[in-house]
Amino acid sequence: MIHLICPNPAIDRTLLLQNFAKSTPNRPYEVREFAGGKSFNVAYAMTFEEPTIELVVHTIIGGKNGEYLKELAEKSKIQLSAIEIEENTRVCNILVDSEKHEVYPIYENSFKLQSNLLDHFTKSLEDSIQDGDTVVFSGSLMQGMPHDYILQFQTKFKNQKVKFFVDTSGEALKQAYEGKPYAIKINDEEILDLFPKAKFSSIDDYAKFLQSQVITEIPYFIVTLGAKGVIAKLKEKIYYLSLEKIEAKNPIASGDFFLGGFVKYLTLSGDPIFSLKKAISYSTANVLNWYPELSIEQVKSFFETVKIETLY
Repeated sequence: MIHLICPNPAIDRTLLLQNFAKSTPNRPYEVREFAGGKSFNVAYAMTFEEPTIELVVHTIIGGKNGEYLKELAEKSKIQLSAIEIEENTRVCNILVDSEKHEVYPIYENSFKLQSNLLDHFTKSLEDSIQDGDTVVFSGSLMQGMPHDYILQFQTKFKNQKVKFFVDTSGEALKQAYEGKPYAIKINDEEILDLFPKAKFSSIDDYAKFLQSQVITEIPYFIVTLGAKGVIAKLKEKIYYLSLEKIEAKNPIASGDFFLGGFVKYLTLSGDPIFSLKKAISYSTANVLNWYPELSIEQVKSFFETVKIETLY
């Protein structure tokens, strides 16, 4: 079982407009809504195509919006383990000007996480994790969670065969790194949260750094570089993956789609190169669309043209 941790969900509303302007009514020509929060994006990527894989999103929902979020998740065939509260689940609006190719994310704040609710959520999650499962923490920790929240789980399950995939930032990333997770996936800014004195001005700088002792105990350490591609330590070897330059429409959720593809196919196949090719194909295909979604044709096209270099 793959457990995706999403304590701070949302209904994501993407509104397509043309020539967005201030001080005047702006009327979208299309609106779509999705179960939101980074783990839901990860889950979407994991359920996008066959073969299937068993997963569950652990979350906290509330009010009529929470009920609607459950409906949206069900439509996407995403299994939930949800703690329900009275406060309404937030709504996040993503305004996309399709004429100017500009994106305006407007995110509501979440509810205030009380200690008793955090304890309830934590216990529910701990009771769900079994020996041999995979746990995926993606995105920032919810306000009210301690910085070492991920590390606490790593410590609790260190004697069991539980694999932790971590995609976060700041102090939470620093703490999780100390727990030596199975995999870390971060971007070129987040790596500086871990190693602020490191200098990265070229692909070779990243490659040499990923060879260093500070990374040795983490089997999979992946750094996404935006349009420049991906550099990754896959056990003992360093690889660089890239694609031809494309014109992006909406980059939102691309990192989550990357993570979903990688976790799914590494779990199913055990082949890190294949999994990484799937991951970069997913993230690149997503930016070609106004909405966070994928098409089989786009993914296949990118998968066939990924360039892979073995650096060390």
